[in-house]
Amino acid sequence: MATKKQIFKVLWIIIGVIVAAALACIIIFPGIKGLFLAASGVFLILNIFISMFFIQNNYRDKE
Repeated sequence: MATKKQIFKVLWIIIGVIVAAALACIIIFPGIKGLFLAASGVFLILNIFISMFFIQNNYRDKE
């Protein structure tokens, strides 16, 4: 089973990829379409932060 540190490392990498994609959407797509896609990315990041909070409080590493 994965440790808490490994899970957080993967989640931070996923957040970085989503941030890069959101910034690319703002730059590439015109008008409201880019803003909508970037806002979707922010929504995903907020959900990941909430899941990180619950993992931090409830996940037990096997020792």
